[in-house]
Amino acid sequence: MDIQWYPGHMTKARRQLKEKLRTVDLVIEVLDARAPESSLNPDFDDLFSQKTRFYILNKADLADENITRSWLRYFGEKDIRAVSFSAAHGNVERLKKQIVECAAHLLQRYRERGMNKTLRCAIVGIPNVGKSAILNRLSGEKKLREGNRPGVTKALQWAKIDDHLEIMDTPGLLWPKFQDEKTGAVVALIGSVKLDILDEEALAYYLIGLLKHTAPALLQDRYHLNDLNKNDFELLEDICRSRGFLLKGGLYDTERGAKTLLDEFKNGKLGRLSLEKPE
Repeated sequence: MDIQWYPGHMTKARRQLKEKLRTVDLVIEVLDARAPESSLNPDFDDLFSQKTRFYILNKADLADENITRSWLRYFGEKDIRAVSFSAAHGNVERLKKQIVECAAHLLQRYRERGMNKTLRCAIVGIPNVGKSAILNRLSGEKKLREGNRPGVTKALQWAKIDDHLEIMDTPGLLWPKFQDEKTGAVVALIGSVKLDILDEEALAYYLIGLLKHTAPALLQDRYHLNDLNKNDFELLEDICRSRGFLLKGGLYDTERGAKTLLDEFKNGKLGRLSLEKPE
């Protein structure tokens, strides 16, 4: 299952972002808390090498709490400031304070020069990790379009948070080629790749194989599965059986079953699940 997706607008957006970086003090990188490694764009290391960076592990309400804490420790050991957050339910005032604290050394430098400067940040990440949702929460109103699908934000746009903080929203950016099949599959599972390029059944088999080892109880409970010692195809048929997804002639509607499984994972209906642990 070789998943690749790098539409042309991303090349243009990357170029525009690079041109705007001279006006930016702090780069806020939004990761999906369920997959911090795969949702971290490796191109950003070069693009933002001269900038202070701050990681937000968003959608923390969908991820395993203990694994998220392990990721925060992992980034801390690498001297990277990282916090967990939920754009749906998180404490936005605390997040705003954490952003300003991360840039405290920059603000102090401005004060020493006699400058009362507004902190200007860029919020970046791969598609559908919740950049615009976080920005709307920070601003206290829905200034920017958001949606549970990739490609909603198409252009760079500034939002004034308060008198001392401005944040530039950016389109979701992937990189030209995923380094391995696992990365492509995980990025697809969290909704960062357009559905029309995906083989959803193949992706569902990948997810079933993953959950059999990482969260078997959640998989069993959600779909009333009695025996996980089956191959992934048979388990998808069992999921179809439990939901009554049948076609004429008694065949299982595995296409519908795959779509249901993927949607329920993406929306957190399987429970709090993480796809990756720090190594």
